Amino acid sequence: MDASGADPEHTPRSASAGSLLHRAARAERRRSLAWLLAGAVTVAGTYAVGVADVAPIFAGVMGACFVIWSLRQVLGVVLAHRDLAKAATPPRRAHVVLLNDPNPRAVRPLLAVWPSPPPVGARLPKPECVWRCDDELDELRTGVGSVVVHEAWLDTGPRSWSKPRWVVADAGIALPHRRSLLARWYVSMSLRRERPDEPQPLTIDYAHVVAQGGEELPLDGSLLRSVAGRIAFLAALTALVLVLS
Repeated sequence: MDASGADPEHTPRSASAGSLLHRAARAERRRSLAWLLAGAVTVAGTYAVGVADVAPIFAGVMGACFVIWSLRQVLGVVLAHRDLAKAATPPRRAHVVLLNDPNPRAVRPLLAVWPSPPPVGARLPKPECVWRCDDELDELRTGVGSVVVHEAWLDTGPRSWSKPRWVVADAGIALPHRRSLLARWYVSMSLRRERPDEPQPLTIDYAHVVAQGGEELPLDGSLLRSVAGRIAFLAALTALVLVLS
């Protein structure tokens, strides 16, 4: 199961981009609710066990920060869905790699874009552009040593430098957040030893990509389990602060 709460093996290949974005928005809203509930329970728990005043304050602040971060993710998905619904500009075909950043301190993956198919069995050329993407949607993610190139539909804006709000391939979807200016060189160096196979072909047509409505894709995982995991995380952070204070 991926980080967005959906199992890519159970994602129908016929799912439209609208359906995928709708599922992503539901996953992000559920994640925000899980952080909110986890923060409230952790704060209540610190009061219940009678620990120092700093513990409930810290737990509440950390819970609020994670809720705000998750709501930012919700906003990004909602904006991408609105852009798809408007369909003001047609998408273009491109070839992409959604790469796990080799830097262990970096969270968001890097989306490298090539306007034409990279050579098969040869070193990948320097990408046309690179974007930092939503780290919760990982159906296209790949790592150094096992790089997979996907043919995809890439959203276009009114200008040549406009940020694509969504990228759709047969295997899933990616949501760019911002351009990474120095990452063209960085990605090129990271992939210098890669010799990928032929790109995964794109079989979804343009009309299907921008189709609205469609099937309701399921969300795997339990809200209770999500809340419990976040409570454990916040409680561990709070305990660490108490030990260090």
